[in-house]
Amino acid sequence: MREAPEKILIVLHGAIGDVTRALPLVSRIKESWPETKVHWAVEPASKGILESFKYVDRLVVFNRRGGLRAFWDFLKELRREEYPLVLDLQRHFKSGLTSYLSGAPERLGFNRKGSREFNWLFNNMRIEPVEKYSNKTLQFQKFADYLGIPKTESFDFGLSPKLKESSNYLETEFADTKVKQHVGLILGSSWPSRFWLPDYYTELIYSLNEKFGLKPVLIGGPGEVDFASKVLDGLPDSYVVDLVGKTSLSELPWVFSRMKLAIGSDSGPMHIAAAMGIPVISFWGSTSPLRSAPFGSEEFIIEGSTPCAPCYKKHCPGLYMVCMKSIVPEVVERKIARVLEGGTV
Repeated sequence: MREAPEKILIVLHGAIGDVTRALPLVSRIKESWPETKVHWAVEPASKGILESFKYVDRLVVFNRRGGLRAFWDFLKELRREEYPLVLDLQRHFKSGLTSYLSGAPERLGFNRKGSREFNWLFNNMRIEPVEKYSNKTLQFQKFADYLGIPKTESFDFGLSPKLKESSNYLETEFADTKVKQHVGLILGSSWPSRFWLPDYYTELIYSLNEKFGLKPVLIGGPGEVDFASKVLDGLPDSYVVDLVGKTSLSELPWVFSRMKLAIGSDSGPMHIAAAMGIPVISFWGSTSPLRSAPFGSEEFIIEGSTPCAPCYKKHCPGLYMVCMKSIVPEVVERKIARVLEGGTV
């Protein structure tokens, strides 16, 4: 193992799910290099999850909406730090450019085979090639392998459950933490093609209450409020807790720590739920579970039975979400029964 640097910069601006899956890498680094300061270059959309992460020492936020001026100010802030080592985990042009312009003498990124948009040209050290459809959590671990950092027996996602002072309503709803009788239903995703059907969610909510004696909790951001209203249409108020648009990203670790399990499509909150150690039943159509299954819950995936999946299209190309329609509530109920009977919760 090399000598521990004074500080390192993690470059991973984007998706909440990717940021969450990179957390065990930083935990592993901190275990061997406890004195090394870890800074993380991130965009506002994923900032909240890092605010709950105990091993990051500083966030350097790039507000992309500010345009070139914001990017220039962001780069100046990075260059002032004089990082000796950068880990570029994003594999895109923008992250590669950030890595290069940081001025760090050592810049570790993905191999050409695993990068995009000429990202590999910006870094002067590269991990061994990774398979396109392989688990991203394990892909990120190859950065620690390259640095000679000892492997760990288990992955530590390092998320600290906490609430804002203004979130008393959450403490009231989940007051009895000894008995977990709530199930998180993750409604949304960054891609419309990943959404499950609102009628299916409604049917599942009835089953969770009447067959399993569990109370569903709707999880989603402001963009899923309209979708949630379709799910809730006609449901008794007592059958569900609606948290859509009411919780911050940094509060989700606390919310999921009170759950018995979580259910939903490929999304950032799905990975946060898995990071909190609860079983996650996940739905797959336009994307592949080989690369993105929630860590530790690979046995609970449900794939749409259609020949066009995975298409990796953000919007369904005129096939009316046939992959997600093929995942019917009855199949999900059987998976729930398996989770509850398996002693995994």
